[in-house]
Amino acid sequence: MDKRKWIGITFMTIIMMIVTACSLQSDLEVNTTSSSIGAGKVTEPNVTKSTTEEEHVEDLESEQASVESSSKNNIYLTTGSLNMREGASIEDQIITTIPEGEEVTYISAIGTWYKVVYGVHTGYVSSDYLIDLSEEESMVLESEIVNDQVPILMYHAIDEYKGNGIEELYVTPENFEIQMRYLKEAGFTPITFDDLHALKDIKKPILITLDDGYQNNINAYNILKKLNNSSFQAKAVIFMIGKKIDTKSGLSSKQLKEMSDSGIISIQSHTETHQSLPTVTNFEEEFGDIKKKLEGITGKRVTAIAYPSGHYDERVLEETKKYYDYAVTTKPGVADLQSSLHELRRIRISYKTTLSEFKNQVNQ
Repeated sequence: MDKRKWIGITFMTIIMMIVTACSLQSDLEVNTTSSSIGAGKVTEPNVTKSTTEEEHVEDLESEQASVESSSKNNIYLTTGSLNMREGASIEDQIITTIPEGEEVTYISAIGTWYKVVYGVHTGYVSSDYLIDLSEEESMVLESEIVNDQVPILMYHAIDEYKGNGIEELYVTPENFEIQMRYLKEAGFTPITFDDLHALKDIKKPILITLDDGYQNNINAYNILKKLNNSSFQAKAVIFMIGKKIDTKSGLSSKQLKEMSDSGIISIQSHTETHQSLPTVTNFEEEFGDIKKKLEGITGKRVTAIAYPSGHYDERVLEETKKYYDYAVTTKPGVADLQSSLHELRRIRISYKTTLSEFKNQVNQ
């Protein structure tokens, strides 16, 4: 082979090697770039997914921690007697019964059922009868009646029913005493109309009233006097009919004076003749005369009246305000002082009122 041909072959070989090398480099760069781009498309969702899952888990853990932190070891107060059960259902066996006003410690919840600790017992109770004492807004206990409301009980005759008169107007002395003992044990504070201005400072206030001033109301006075002590300062109000004073069926002036002086009974007005007030034309006689008569007997102001049979209208209401600070009706319910001081509702207690019904009525 001559020299020129050899040089040409060598030259061509070098050229082909360079071209091949460049082609390989290009393919390598393309593959690398493609791989990198492809990896980016796969990795990015993976990274995003991983981050999202981690954040979700962290959010759940944070939320759970928050719930546990806000609920853990909360102290609750029972607002009524309730059963503690082995499980979160009324079908589960009762472990023990927790009295009203007891403290329990919260552990966890299943719906409206709370798992709590009470003494040596752990079980489930309905949250409907619990108040959370760890929250400031829940510090007003169920046992504290709203400041502008007070239950006013309405009685008439405190005696055995012997067939005369209307049976439902009677309450036996035995039942009256049972009811008064419940008020004492449940922490109620009997008051009179003189105490209404300080209602917000009184724990569980209640007004006990008796209409007409029957001679048998002395039974109520004696029962309250028996229960009266430093922890239960017994008080009640007798709405006295003027024409009944010193009669066979009514209380005497001497009895009214004695009861008033004791501080247990407040004597207030039930009008002079017990007429239906919408028919009255002389209010000075019906409202004014009885007021002066009672104040002359007791030496104390008469500030309240009970409308006879609950009858009144707008005219009666306007006349009442001229003589009395307060007036009670026979309309059922808890008295609301914000509504009207001269249309106070009352809770009627009758011959057939059971203790269970009595408890429900006074705890409205």
